Amino acid sequence: MIYIGIDISKLTFDAAYILNSRTIHKQFSNNLKGFGEFSLWVNKSKKEVYTCLEATGIYSFDLAQYLSQQKVNVMVVNPIITHAFFKMELNRNKTDKADAQLIARYCEHVVLTGDYKKRSYQPKGADYEAIQRLVTRCDQLEKSKTQENNRLEASVNKQTSRSIKRLQKAIDKEIVRIKKTIADIVKNNQSLSQQVDLLVSINGIGERTAWSILAYIGDINFFSNSKQIASYAGLTPKIIQSGTSIDKSSLSKLGHKRLRKSLYMPALVAIRHNPVLKALYERLVNNGKPKKVAIVAVMRKLLILSYGVLKSEKPFDINYQMAD
Repeated sequence: MIYIGIDISKLTFDAAYILNSRTIHKQFSNNLKGFGEFSLWVNKSKKEVYTCLEATGIYSFDLAQYLSQQKVNVMVVNPIITHAFFKMELNRNKTDKADAQLIARYCEHVVLTGDYKKRSYQPKGADYEAIQRLVTRCDQLEKSKTQENNRLEASVNKQTSRSIKRLQKAIDKEIVRIKKTIADIVKNNQSLSQQVDLLVSINGIGERTAWSILAYIGDINFFSNSKQIASYAGLTPKIIQSGTSIDKSSLSKLGHKRLRKSLYMPALVAIRHNPVLKALYERLVNNGKPKKVAIVAVMRKLLILSYGVLKSEKPFDINYQMAD
Protein backbone atom coordinates (compact mmCIF):
# COMPACT_ATOMS: atom_id res chain seq x y z
CA MET A 1 0.00 0.00 0.00
CA ILE A 2 1.06 3.58 -0.57
CA TYR A 3 -0.34 6.62 1.19
CA ILE A 4 -0.41 9.78 -0.90
CA GLY A 5 -0.79 13.23 0.63
CA ILE A 6 -2.03 16.02 -1.60
CA ASP A 7 -1.48 19.72 -0.89
CA ILE A 8 -3.79 21.64 -3.19
CA SER A 9 -3.91 25.28 -4.30
CA LYS A 10 -5.69 27.30 -6.96
CA LEU A 11 -3.49 26.40 -9.94
CA THR A 12 -1.50 23.34 -8.85
CA PHE A 13 -1.38 20.49 -6.38
CA ASP A 14 1.60 18.68 -4.87
CA ALA A 15 1.45 14.93 -4.26
CA ALA A 16 3.89 12.98 -2.13
CA TYR A 17 4.33 9.53 -0.64
CA ILE A 18 7.13 7.72 1.17
CA LEU A 19 8.66 4.58 -0.33
CA ASN A 20 11.61 2.78 1.31
CA SER A 21 12.38 5.86 3.46
CA ARG A 22 12.51 8.01 0.32
CA THR A 23 9.97 10.71 -0.49
CA ILE A 24 8.44 10.54 -3.95
CA HIS A 25 7.04 13.95 -4.93
CA LYS A 26 5.51 15.54 -8.01
CA GLN A 27 3.50 18.67 -8.81
CA PHE A 28 0.50 18.68 -11.15
CA SER A 29 -1.81 21.29 -12.67
CA ASN A 30 -5.09 21.67 -10.81
CA ASN A 31 -7.21 20.90 -13.88
CA LEU A 32 -8.50 17.88 -15.79
CA LYS A 33 -5.19 17.39 -17.61
CA GLY A 34 -3.30 17.39 -14.31
CA PHE A 35 -5.80 14.93 -12.81
CA GLY A 36 -5.14 12.52 -15.67
CA GLU A 37 -1.37 12.84 -15.26
CA PHE A 38 -1.73 12.23 -11.52
CA SER A 39 -3.80 9.10 -12.21
CA LEU A 40 -1.09 7.73 -14.52
CA TRP A 41 1.59 8.57 -11.93
CA VAL A 42 -0.34 6.75 -9.22
CA ASN A 43 -1.02 3.66 -11.34
CA LYS A 44 2.71 3.13 -11.92
CA SER A 45 3.09 1.88 -8.36
CA LYS A 46 0.94 -1.23 -8.97
CA LYS A 47 -0.05 -1.07 -5.29
CA GLU A 48 -3.23 -0.26 -3.48
CA VAL A 49 -3.41 3.52 -3.16
CA TYR A 50 -4.94 5.65 -0.43
CA THR A 51 -5.08 9.40 -1.05
CA CYS A 52 -5.82 12.27 1.30
CA LEU A 53 -6.34 15.98 0.63
CA GLU A 54 -7.56 18.90 2.69
CA ALA A 55 -10.97 20.48 2.20
CA THR A 56 -10.15 23.79 0.50
CA GLY A 57 -13.47 24.64 -1.11
CA ILE A 58 -13.71 24.59 -4.89
CA TYR A 59 -9.93 24.05 -5.25
CA SER A 60 -10.17 20.53 -3.78
CA PHE A 61 -13.68 19.69 -4.96
CA ASP A 62 -12.87 18.84 -8.59
CA LEU A 63 -9.94 16.54 -7.74
CA ALA A 64 -11.94 14.70 -5.07
CA GLN A 65 -14.78 14.20 -7.55
CA TYR A 66 -12.37 12.94 -10.21
CA LEU A 67 -10.62 10.46 -7.91
CA SER A 68 -13.95 9.16 -6.64
CA GLN A 69 -15.14 8.60 -10.22
CA GLN A 70 -11.88 6.77 -10.98
CA LYS A 71 -12.52 4.45 -8.00
CA VAL A 72 -9.41 5.69 -6.22
CA ASN A 73 -9.53 5.66 -2.42
CA VAL A 74 -9.85 9.33 -1.46
CA MET A 75 -10.38 11.11 1.83
CA VAL A 76 -11.09 14.83 2.14
CA VAL A 77 -10.20 16.05 5.60
CA ASN A 78 -10.87 19.19 7.62
CA PRO A 79 -7.62 21.28 7.57
CA ILE A 80 -7.98 21.83 11.32
CA ILE A 81 -7.40 18.12 11.90
CA THR A 82 -4.31 17.92 9.69
CA HIS A 83 -2.85 21.08 11.25
CA ALA A 84 -3.24 19.52 14.69
CA PHE A 85 -1.47 16.41 13.38
CA PHE A 86 1.32 18.61 11.95
CA LYS A 87 1.90 20.12 15.39
CA MET A 88 2.29 16.65 16.87
CA GLU A 89 4.86 15.91 14.18
CA LEU A 90 6.80 19.02 15.32
CA ASN A 91 7.58 19.91 11.72
CA ARG A 92 8.83 23.47 11.19
CA ASN A 93 9.01 23.40 7.39
CA LYS A 94 6.22 25.14 5.49
CA THR A 95 6.37 24.24 1.82
CA ASP A 96 3.90 22.56 -0.51
CA LYS A 97 6.13 19.48 -0.66
CA ALA A 98 6.49 19.32 3.13
CA ASP A 99 2.74 19.74 3.62
CA ALA A 100 2.05 16.94 1.13
CA GLN A 101 4.44 14.67 3.04
CA LEU A 102 2.70 15.40 6.32
CA ILE A 103 -0.73 14.79 4.80
CA ALA A 104 0.61 11.46 3.51
CA ARG A 105 1.69 10.53 7.05
CA TYR A 106 -1.72 11.53 8.34
CA CYS A 107 -3.31 9.38 5.61
CA GLU A 108 -1.22 6.39 6.73
CA HIS A 109 -2.21 7.04 10.35
CA VAL A 110 -5.94 7.01 9.49
CA VAL A 111 -5.64 3.82 7.42
CA LEU A 112 -3.70 1.98 10.14
CA THR A 113 -6.21 2.99 12.81
CA GLY A 114 -9.04 1.64 10.68
CA ASP A 115 -10.85 4.96 10.29
CA TYR A 116 -10.23 5.55 6.58
CA LYS A 117 -13.33 3.82 5.23
CA LYS A 118 -15.80 5.77 7.36
CA ARG A 119 -14.00 9.03 6.54
CA SER A 120 -13.71 8.39 2.81
CA TYR A 121 -15.10 10.98 0.42
CA GLN A 122 -18.72 10.56 -0.59
CA PRO A 123 -19.95 12.74 -3.51
CA LYS A 124 -23.02 14.74 -2.53
CA GLY A 125 -24.62 14.93 -5.95
CA ALA A 126 -24.96 17.32 -8.87
CA ASP A 127 -27.26 19.79 -7.08
CA TYR A 128 -24.83 20.31 -4.22
CA GLU A 129 -21.96 20.75 -6.69
CA ALA A 130 -24.01 23.34 -8.59
CA ILE A 131 -24.73 25.28 -5.39
CA GLN A 132 -21.02 25.42 -4.54
CA ARG A 133 -20.07 26.74 -7.95
CA LEU A 134 -22.97 29.17 -8.35
CA VAL A 135 -22.57 30.72 -4.90
CA THR A 136 -18.85 31.20 -5.59
CA ARG A 137 -19.67 32.75 -8.97
CA CYS A 138 -22.22 35.08 -7.38
CA ASP A 139 -19.60 36.24 -4.87
CA GLN A 140 -17.16 36.88 -7.72
CA LEU A 141 -19.72 38.98 -9.58
CA GLU A 142 -20.61 40.97 -6.48
CA LYS A 143 -16.92 41.69 -5.97
CA SER A 144 -16.68 42.86 -9.59
CA LYS A 145 -19.73 45.07 -9.06
CA THR A 146 -18.03 46.77 -6.09
CA GLN A 147 -14.90 47.31 -8.18
CA GLU A 148 -16.94 48.89 -10.99
CA ASN A 149 -18.74 51.13 -8.48
CA ASN A 150 -15.36 52.37 -7.27
CA ARG A 151 -14.22 52.99 -10.85
CA LEU A 152 -17.40 54.94 -11.60
CA GLU A 153 -16.84 57.20 -8.59
CA ALA A 154 -13.31 57.94 -9.80
CA SER A 155 -14.24 58.35 -13.47
CA VAL A 156 -14.07 61.86 -15.00
CA ASN A 157 -14.68 60.77 -18.60
CA LYS A 158 -18.25 60.46 -19.95
CA GLN A 159 -17.49 57.62 -22.36
CA THR A 160 -15.71 55.66 -19.65
CA SER A 161 -18.57 56.24 -17.22
CA ARG A 162 -21.10 54.98 -19.78
CA SER A 163 -19.02 51.84 -20.32
CA ILE A 164 -18.89 51.19 -16.57
CA LYS A 165 -22.65 51.66 -16.24
CA ARG A 166 -23.32 49.20 -19.06
CA LEU A 167 -21.12 46.65 -17.38
CA GLN A 168 -22.83 47.27 -14.03
CA LYS A 169 -26.22 46.54 -15.59
CA ALA A 170 -24.89 43.33 -17.15
CA ILE A 171 -23.43 42.22 -13.80
CA ASP A 172 -26.72 42.98 -12.01
CA LYS A 173 -28.69 40.91 -14.53
CA GLU A 174 -26.28 37.99 -14.20
CA ILE A 175 -26.44 38.08 -10.38
CA VAL A 176 -30.26 37.99 -10.54
CA ARG A 177 -30.10 35.09 -13.01
CA ILE A 178 -27.70 33.09 -10.81
CA LYS A 179 -29.75 33.69 -7.66
CA LYS A 180 -32.88 32.46 -9.43
CA THR A 181 -31.02 29.35 -10.57
CA ILE A 182 -29.85 28.62 -7.04
CA ALA A 183 -33.35 29.18 -5.65
CA ASP A 184 -34.80 26.74 -8.21
CA ILE A 185 -32.19 24.09 -7.39
CA VAL A 186 -32.87 24.39 -3.66
CA LYS A 187 -36.65 24.33 -4.16
CA ASN A 188 -36.46 21.10 -6.18
CA ASN A 189 -34.04 19.31 -3.83
CA GLN A 190 -35.70 18.17 -0.60
CA SER A 191 -32.46 17.84 1.38
CA LEU A 192 -31.14 21.26 0.38
CA SER A 193 -34.55 22.83 0.95
CA GLN A 194 -34.75 21.40 4.48
CA GLN A 195 -31.25 22.63 5.30
CA VAL A 196 -32.03 26.14 4.06
CA ASP A 197 -35.23 26.17 6.12
CA LEU A 198 -33.23 25.20 9.22
CA LEU A 199 -30.70 27.97 8.65
CA VAL A 200 -33.22 30.74 7.96
CA SER A 201 -34.98 29.85 11.22
CA ILE A 202 -32.07 31.72 12.87
CA ASN A 203 -32.91 35.44 13.10
CA GLY A 204 -30.34 37.24 10.97
CA ILE A 205 -29.78 34.52 8.38
CA GLY A 206 -31.60 34.89 5.07
CA GLU A 207 -31.68 32.61 2.05
CA ARG A 208 -28.56 34.14 0.46
CA THR A 209 -26.50 33.56 3.61
CA ALA A 210 -27.94 30.05 3.99
CA TRP A 211 -26.76 29.21 0.47
CA SER A 212 -23.27 30.52 1.28
CA ILE A 213 -23.04 28.52 4.50
CA LEU A 214 -24.05 25.30 2.74
CA ALA A 215 -21.64 25.98 -0.12
CA TYR A 216 -18.63 26.90 1.99
CA ILE A 217 -18.78 24.51 4.95
CA GLY A 218 -19.06 21.51 2.64
CA ASP A 219 -20.04 18.35 4.45
CA ILE A 220 -21.21 19.11 8.01
CA ASN A 221 -19.73 15.76 9.07
CA PHE A 222 -16.23 17.23 8.53
CA PHE A 223 -16.71 18.91 11.91
CA SER A 224 -16.87 17.02 15.20
CA ASN A 225 -17.94 20.06 17.20
CA SER A 226 -18.78 23.76 16.96
CA LYS A 227 -15.25 24.81 17.89
CA GLN A 228 -13.89 23.12 14.77
CA ILE A 229 -16.31 24.89 12.44
CA ALA A 230 -15.46 28.26 14.05
CA SER A 231 -11.76 27.55 13.49
CA TYR A 232 -12.45 26.51 9.90
CA ALA A 233 -13.98 29.92 9.25
CA GLY A 234 -11.14 31.72 11.05
CA LEU A 235 -13.49 33.06 13.72
CA THR A 236 -11.46 31.98 16.72
CA PRO A 237 -9.19 34.40 18.60
CA LYS A 238 -5.44 33.93 18.56
CA ILE A 239 -3.79 34.52 21.93
CA ILE A 240 -0.25 35.87 22.11
CA GLN A 241 1.68 35.71 25.36
CA SER A 242 5.34 36.13 26.10
CA GLY A 243 6.70 35.84 29.61
CA THR A 244 5.00 38.34 31.87
CA SER A 245 3.86 40.58 29.02
CA ILE A 246 0.19 41.38 28.57
CA ASP A 247 -1.80 38.87 26.54
CA LYS A 248 -2.91 40.04 23.13
CA SER A 249 -5.84 38.60 21.25
CA SER A 250 -6.47 38.93 17.54
CA LEU A 251 -8.54 37.15 14.92
CA SER A 252 -6.80 34.16 13.36
CA LYS A 253 -5.88 34.80 9.72
CA LEU A 254 -6.44 31.14 8.95
CA GLY A 255 -9.81 29.99 7.73
CA HIS A 256 -12.30 30.33 4.93
CA LYS A 257 -12.39 34.00 3.94
CA ARG A 258 -15.59 33.80 1.90
CA LEU A 259 -17.46 31.99 4.66
CA ARG A 260 -16.26 34.62 7.13
CA LYS A 261 -17.27 37.46 4.82
CA SER A 262 -20.72 35.98 4.21
CA LEU A 263 -21.47 36.22 7.96
CA TYR A 264 -20.63 39.91 8.43
CA MET A 265 -23.85 41.56 7.23
CA PRO A 266 -26.06 38.86 8.81
CA ALA A 267 -24.29 39.57 12.10
CA LEU A 268 -25.28 43.24 11.87
CA VAL A 269 -28.89 42.22 11.18
CA ALA A 270 -28.83 39.70 14.04
CA ILE A 271 -27.61 42.35 16.49
CA ARG A 272 -30.84 44.26 15.77
CA HIS A 273 -33.34 41.43 15.42
CA ASN A 274 -32.04 38.35 17.27
CA PRO A 275 -32.45 38.70 21.08
CA VAL A 276 -29.78 36.08 21.80
CA LEU A 277 -27.15 37.77 19.64
CA LYS A 278 -28.21 41.28 20.60
CA ALA A 279 -27.64 40.34 24.26
CA LEU A 280 -24.22 38.87 23.40
CA TYR A 281 -23.17 41.99 21.50
CA GLU A 282 -24.37 44.40 24.21
CA ARG A 283 -22.71 42.40 26.98
CA LEU A 284 -19.34 42.47 25.21
CA VAL A 285 -19.56 46.20 24.41
CA ASN A 286 -20.62 47.01 27.97
CA ASN A 287 -17.62 45.04 29.21
CA GLY A 288 -15.32 47.31 27.22
CA LYS A 289 -14.76 45.21 24.11
CA PRO A 290 -14.38 47.15 20.83
CA LYS A 291 -17.45 47.00 18.59
CA LYS A 292 -15.52 45.15 15.88
CA VAL A 293 -14.58 42.44 18.35
CA ALA A 294 -18.21 42.16 19.47
CA ILE A 295 -19.36 41.84 15.83
CA VAL A 296 -16.86 39.03 15.22
CA ALA A 297 -18.20 37.27 18.32
CA VAL A 298 -21.71 37.54 16.86
CA MET A 299 -20.46 36.14 13.53
CA ARG A 300 -18.93 33.22 15.39
CA LYS A 301 -22.14 32.60 17.34
CA LEU A 302 -24.18 32.71 14.12
CA LEU A 303 -21.97 30.02 12.61
CA ILE A 304 -22.17 27.90 15.76
CA LEU A 305 -25.97 28.19 15.75
CA SER A 306 -25.95 27.20 12.07
CA TYR A 307 -23.87 24.14 12.89
CA GLY A 308 -26.30 23.31 15.70
CA VAL A 309 -29.48 23.41 13.61
CA LEU A 310 -27.89 21.44 10.75
CA LYS A 311 -26.47 18.81 13.09
CA SER A 312 -29.62 18.41 15.17
CA GLU A 313 -31.99 18.89 12.22
CA LYS A 314 -34.11 21.08 14.48
CA PRO A 315 -34.95 24.76 13.84
CA PHE A 316 -33.58 27.56 15.98
CA ASP A 317 -35.48 28.06 19.25
CA ILE A 318 -35.05 31.51 20.79
CA ASN A 319 -36.61 30.45 24.09
CA TYR A 320 -34.23 27.51 24.43
CA GLN A 321 -31.21 29.68 23.61
CA MET A 322 -32.25 32.39 26.08
CA ALA A 323 -32.70 29.79 28.80
CA ASP A 324 -29.32 28.34 27.97
